[in-house]
Amino acid sequence: MHPSEAKLVKLLKKRKEETGKPEALASELSPEMGVDKSAVGRIAYSLSKKGAVEVEKLSKSSIVLTEEGEAVARRGVPERVLLKQLPKKLDEVEDRLALNWALKRKWVEIKGKKVVAAVENPPLTEEEIALKKKVLPGSKEAALLKKRKWAREKKEVDYLVRLTEEGEKVEAKGAITQLTPGLLKGGKWRKKEFLPFSPNTPVPPKYAGRYHPLSDIIEKIRRVFLEMGFMEADGPHVESGFWCFDALFVPQDHPAREMQDTFYMEGEAELPEVAAAVSKVHEGLWGGWDPKEATRKLLRTHMTGVSARMLSKLEPPAKVFSIGRAFRNETVDYKHLAEFYQVDGIVFDEGVNFNNLVGYLKSFFRKLGFPKIRVRPGYFPYTEVSAEVDVWFESKKSWIELGGSGIFRPEVVKPLTGKDTHVLAWGLGIERIAMLKYGLRDIRELYRSDLKWLRDREVFL
Repeated sequence: MHPSEAKLVKLLKKRKEETGKPEALASELSPEMGVDKSAVGRIAYSLSKKGAVEVEKLSKSSIVLTEEGEAVARRGVPERVLLKQLPKKLDEVEDRLALNWALKRKWVEIKGKKVVAAVENPPLTEEEIALKKKVLPGSKEAALLKKRKWAREKKEVDYLVRLTEEGEKVEAKGAITQLTPGLLKGGKWRKKEFLPFSPNTPVPPKYAGRYHPLSDIIEKIRRVFLEMGFMEADGPHVESGFWCFDALFVPQDHPAREMQDTFYMEGEAELPEVAAAVSKVHEGLWGGWDPKEATRKLLRTHMTGVSARMLSKLEPPAKVFSIGRAFRNETVDYKHLAEFYQVDGIVFDEGVNFNNLVGYLKSFFRKLGFPKIRVRPGYFPYTEVSAEVDVWFESKKSWIELGGSGIFRPEVVKPLTGKDTHVLAWGLGIERIAMLKYGLRDIRELYRSDLKWLRDREVFL
């Protein structure tokens, strides 16, 4: 018998000697047991399985005042408090709820811009009477107080523990539950009784600390890139139009630059040295280039601007990736956010080609846990050739697009690097991976504090 069970049996036997009844409430036994009544109930339930006690669950409800209700009981209902303050200017009445109730009861009137009393000493309301007496659950008074959030129903559970005839015969002797140095020394343990245990006995779940699911996926992507020999880069959240658009061969009159898609900021950014080369490309192919448009500050709309910054500083061979937040003036819905995570990867090397790009993509996505990959033609303004990457989701029995890729156009690479060298590039939205990996139908679920889901979700390894 567990020491706690033995202690409970002893207390019940003691109760029988003192009162003639071998029973007691868990709330009464709790102080002597040194645990709360729910723990006493669990110990009693364990003993009931052995036939030593019987347990009866007792439930009762009561109506108790809320914090607001207690304050009202002390100072009076708000409408009566307001009545005592009248007359008063309408714009000076701070408690509009009290005014509404006073008007509803026809205690006050509004004349012009003043609130004046319509009655001098109105009789007590049903709520005031209810606040002064004991209210029973399910009564009309309880409903009135709960409606005004002055009271709530409190449910209490207790357990009546009764010793059985078999329990009275049991020797209340606690077995050893843990070996100690004192028991081992000199072989004392040989004369002791040990409590048997079963590894199949259900126990309360323990929830260890863990990372947010989005952080798990970001760290997984980071590890995959590092395993493939890439180095990590980062850039500012507040970017210039030059790095976000101009350096990527996006025309200055392109719709993506408009306020509908981009969050613009106050102030101007400085242009880098490569701006002269980039401006010549724009003037030659788009017919013009305005430095003021290029210096406008904005919240970066993608992570490819970080790739462009790095490209202007690198010498081949180089492999770079970046992970970070991007911002777009989107209407938030089940698959769009105004703030989201993106990842970009580039390979800058002599002689790389489309076959190399496909190889990198397959290796990258397989390491992310997607064994079946399809690369198909696509279109992106700053890559040529361009390709979409689809992965097979067995649970949905369908191909789902997860990223875009391609080879940067010469109009992007030459002005930034001064070289006619291929640059492989690809990127994807991280929340989309998370939605599919965790079976979510709404992207906003990633940012809700659903504790049960956060605890029970599958770990992304």
